[in-house]
Amino acid sequence: MSEFANQLDTRIDDVRHRIHEARSAGDEFLVENLIDDLQNLLELADRNDVDTGPIAEVIKAETGALPVIPDPEGP
Repeated sequence: MSEFANQLDTRIDDVRHRIHEARSAGDEFLVENLIDDLQNLLELADRNDVDTGPIAEVIKAETGALPVIPDPEGP
C-alpha cells in the first residue's frame, strides 16, 4: 500500500473515531459534517486511483445506507 493510501486510512480512522464521539454526545450536526468529510476522502481517493471500495463500505456503515438490490424480474 502506498504512503498516500496509508495516510487516507489514518484520516478515515480518525474521522470514524470522531463520528462515534459525536454520536455519543448526541451532536448530529457534527456527525453529518464528519460523514461529509468521509465522502470527501472517498472522492480524493478516487481521483488518485486508490481503491475506494473499503472507503465506500465505511460510509455505508456510518450512514446506515443499505445497498439497492435490483429486482431480478424487472425490465
